[in-house]
Amino acid sequence: MENKIKIGYLIGSSEIGGTEKMILTLIRNVDKNLFDFIFFCIKGEGRFTEILKKENYNVYILNFKKNPISFIKLFLYLRKEKLDILQSFLFVSNIIGRIYGRILKINFLISSQRSTDDWRKWYHWLIERMTKNFVDLYISNSYSGREVLIKKGKIKRNKIIVIPNGIELPERFEKIKKDYIVIGSIGNLRRAKGYFNLIKASEIVIKKYKNVKFYIVGEGKLKEEILKIIEKKKLKDYFVLTGYVENVYDYLKIFDIFVLSSLWEGCPLSLLESMGYGIPSIATNVGDVSYIIENGVDGFIVEKNDYRRIAEKIILLIEDENLREKIGEKSREKIKKWYSLEEMIKRYESIYLGFKR
Repeated sequence: MENKIKIGYLIGSSEIGGTEKMILTLIRNVDKNLFDFIFFCIKGEGRFTEILKKENYNVYILNFKKNPISFIKLFLYLRKEKLDILQSFLFVSNIIGRIYGRILKINFLISSQRSTDDWRKWYHWLIERMTKNFVDLYISNSYSGREVLIKKGKIKRNKIIVIPNGIELPERFEKIKKDYIVIGSIGNLRRAKGYFNLIKASEIVIKKYKNVKFYIVGEGKLKEEILKIIEKKKLKDYFVLTGYVENVYDYLKIFDIFVLSSLWEGCPLSLLESMGYGIPSIATNVGDVSYIIENGVDGFIVEKNDYRRIAEKIILLIEDENLREKIGEKSREKIKKWYSLEEMIKRYESIYLGFKR
């Protein structure tokens, strides 16, 4: 089809996390006859950029930290591509995208809100407010993300659309029989994921049950620190750190219980994936967790940093196999009804098609 809508994605990361997985899912499933995607990655090479190149997308790779001239190069690349839409992801990219987009008079500027961004200082929100009028539309993947934009960014509610993450519901699987219980967690190894609380919870669980294994699926800057703590606490025999994995479902197959110990989130993709796979989940009350889980019905919600309550719920599920199966089934039904891939794709396509050239 001629005259495709040309969409630029500006993103401040090069590795694979929830945002990058969502982007890959989105571009692989939208109508390719309608849209042409171009990527501007400002944090150098990584697995994300490798996948994009392998799938033959047009990718501009820059590194703002190592090469300040990248600021000029990005401006020139954006001008060269003559985009219809520029959508940015993550704070730095959002700010740069707004400024460059307005200077270049790109038709439609979208900023993406991917979590509640509890890490932001007062000056980050000041910058947000100073540049908010450059944005045509905010897309938040969570209702909690929308509320923080309204409260701290002073952005009008009608300028923000919430599109929760959607997943393709996996096929039911044959449970792998083991002589131990696997408690799993998925996410980049960074402070936001609260893994140190999971380790504290594991100590309580292990005092009562020795036939358990804790799997952490992901990689990141905190890997060495996490390994040192595990070794110091003599928990090495109970923990498996897998590093990066191409397909998380290879590990979800062996999980009996899933734990999201995060300190902040938006719409946590790993929680949707585990619930969609029928795994009973325990999650901290961050981001949209309270929208996703009905506490005690299709999962358990605990307050962030409350590692004792995490341990308590893990022990409850270890001791009651029927409860694990009941909650797992309910959680799968929830994801199928409210967090489908089809709904997410339909809503993004509608926004992209609705802009004015």
